[in-house]
Amino acid sequence: MPTGKAATQTGHAFIGSYLSAPKERQEDYHHDGIGTKICLSVSGLEDLLHWQHRARTQGLPNFLVEDTGRNTTFGGIPTVSALGIGPLNAAEAKSLRKLQLMQ
Repeated sequence: MPTGKAATQTGHAFIGSYLSAPKERQEDYHHDGIGTKICLSVSGLEDLLHWQHRARTQGLPNFLVEDTGRNTTFGGIPTVSALGIGPLNAAEAKSLRKLQLMQ
């Protein structure tokens, strides 16, 4: 996926997850400024869906991005491309430390 497309999908994931969070959680995220955002990498779709399932079962805000396929990046096929999880507090984010930062 081109860098610009990856950045766009990441933005969709962040906004979707943020907006799915309760207002109190959104306000806590802004308590010390704008909050922290990180991009992590998974091995593939199965791994991405595993992390979405974990987020759901833990009651964490999350948003799965499925690109509509209206461009040439994915050959016109709707494609799951990103997952936003959060806003999270430090304890909730601890389990994500197993993942690698996106390069």
